[in-house]
Amino acid sequence: MAFFMAESGGSDMLTETGVLAPGSLNGFLTGKHFNRCKRLHPLLALAFESLHFKAFLQTCDFKEELHTLISTVQTITNTEGEPGLELMISTYLFKNCATQYSKYTNATLSGAHGYTAQFWMTYVEYINLFHRLERANRTNDIELFVFTLTPIIDLFFATAHINYSRWLTKYQLDLLNIDDTHPGLREILNQGAFTVRRTEHDFSRIPVDLTLEQTINADAASRLTGITSFTNDYSARLRWMITKATRASFISLLQEMTGLISKEDVTAELRPRRIQRDNEDLQKIIQQILDTNNPFETNNVSEVLYNISTEKGTSEKICQSLLNVPTKGKARHKDFIEYCKNDPNKFESPIKKEKLKTFEDGCATNRRTNNTKIVALKGTRNLIGRLLVLATRKRLDMQHILQYPLIPVPLSMASPDEVMTKTDKSALFDLLENKVKDIEQRPEKVSAYIIDGQFLLHSLPPKLPPTYGELARSIISQSLTSPAKRIHIVFDDYPQPSIKDTERDRRGSDNRTFVITGPEQRRVPRDLNDALKSRSFKKQLPQFLANEWQDPSYANILGDREVFLDVPRECYNFQVKEGVIQRDTVDGLRNNHEEADTKICLHSLSADCENGDIVIRASDTDIAVILLYHCHRFQSRLWMDVGTASKNNRRYVNVTAICKELGPGLCAALPAFHAFTGSDYTSAFVRKGKI
Repeated sequence: MAFFMAESGGSDMLTETGVLAPGSLNGFLTGKHFNRCKRLHPLLALAFESLHFKAFLQTCDFKEELHTLISTVQTITNTEGEPGLELMISTYLFKNCATQYSKYTNATLSGAHGYTAQFWMTYVEYINLFHRLERANRTNDIELFVFTLTPIIDLFFATAHINYSRWLTKYQLDLLNIDDTHPGLREILNQGAFTVRRTEHDFSRIPVDLTLEQTINADAASRLTGITSFTNDYSARLRWMITKATRASFISLLQEMTGLISKEDVTAELRPRRIQRDNEDLQKIIQQILDTNNPFETNNVSEVLYNISTEKGTSEKICQSLLNVPTKGKARHKDFIEYCKNDPNKFESPIKKEKLKTFEDGCATNRRTNNTKIVALKGTRNLIGRLLVLATRKRLDMQHILQYPLIPVPLSMASPDEVMTKTDKSALFDLLENKVKDIEQRPEKVSAYIIDGQFLLHSLPPKLPPTYGELARSIISQSLTSPAKRIHIVFDDYPQPSIKDTERDRRGSDNRTFVITGPEQRRVPRDLNDALKSRSFKKQLPQFLANEWQDPSYANILGDREVFLDVPRECYNFQVKEGVIQRDTVDGLRNNHEEADTKICLHSLSADCENGDIVIRASDTDIAVILLYHCHRFQSRLWMDVGTASKNNRRYVNVTAICKELGPGLCAALPAFHAFTGSDYTSAFVRKGKI
């Protein structure tokens, strides 16, 4: 929701009133401060809904009756409580008021009261969805939970949260079909197994996963982020796992007995001090909106969507993008269901992302550009000055000299500061992939899975463990996600000098020195992508992995797989024999290649077999070109596993099918064409791409 309302002025209402500290704004917008978001979003939504209801009061035809009804409700709430309220709700006056307000709300949501009012009422509706979902969890109401999921999934589709969209759809379908797939389970869930009740109070149930986080996981973990921070010994970890639940229950009971913690209880939100604080903050927010810009003012109807803090209007594209979120999300949700109905195998196919344009897209951004014209002018000025000096001393034909560019390198292939012109190499890969785009296939019998080591490191999740030993464990676990029995991990070599030095400098390579002493050493810097800029680190890490993976604790991870690790000048084979990790040198794969691109082809040939599939995990046009050139030498079918799950574009590309489509002549010519039109080692032509 913070993404939906970013730069709309809503967060300014919170910071200006002091309800939200400016230093906590980023955590609120990113959703990292869950408890703060859980409190402030409903407060902000309630402020807007209160102003919306006041606007309704000004336009309705039965103002006196309405004011009487409101006073009566307040009196009954303070005296008779719930029975009196139920009687009041059944009266004609209350039903008529609710019907009229519902019509007024629908008119606001359709834009009849202005686009800004429509935007903020949509925000209120989404916060009400959260309340409905919270009620379903608190009361163990499965039907309400399933009913609420539909508009929530619509929202995920509209805001391009692909994984939530896909798997929540499956989750909802499983809940709807629970009587057919698991007879009797619905009754068990309705009796209280759907959520967990940890207190004696009503309306205090919480989801199962949240209960686990608050109890066993929280109590059993150490303050240094869990087990991984205190030992690498396999036996110690095994004992820790076996006794985890028992230790957690002891710790939890001890903390409760000493009063250090209390179970989550809905009454915490209903304590007098909390109610007083929320009411005070609510009034502050309402007053701030009134003092700044009330989007629900009846005399302020405008067909412009604007920031309520700055009153700056958005473009038509942003306006339509934000206001059509409910309808677009619903349409994409429906299309996805129909798409999967027609072919259930396409459920895990990539879903096309359509970026939601928000207020943030209309804000100014700082962009840095290289002004090559100024550089060229300065270079030409200096060179002309030197030529004029020479012309006074020697007989030079200036007319002939000035027929040529007065710069050290040709502008057709380089910039004035002598940097090679680059082009988009992926355009060639996209063109080749489109040759077989209509053929939807997947590898059937994967005999070998070959991974580009640098690609593997860059595709690791952002939050990685702090020590090198834990990093090595994460790398091998990520590598073994393929079902293949043979896994090849191939790293680059970094000799100096190298023909690729210019390209690496352009990408931001540095000369920091790293020394990895052992698995207990903590990683500095913690950002792996920052460390990967160092040539020293990229040399040290593969060598460390070759030594670390000999540790006996990796036997359970490796199982019956074989891992081939290609490091500079060596290649090792890791496999488990009689329960022990064994590392052997593979002489046939030892090489002096600099690039992993050509090493991958060598490893593919070593794994070649009849009627098998070899999958190369990489996203590099260079690798695709090399594989197509050598494709005729393989008996196996060649595939490339490209893209990433985070970008929702992971897919298989049938290299063998592309080779058959192109023919042997074109495949043989591809490396020369690729080098001539621009690669890591050669310059491209200015304004001339791959295609």
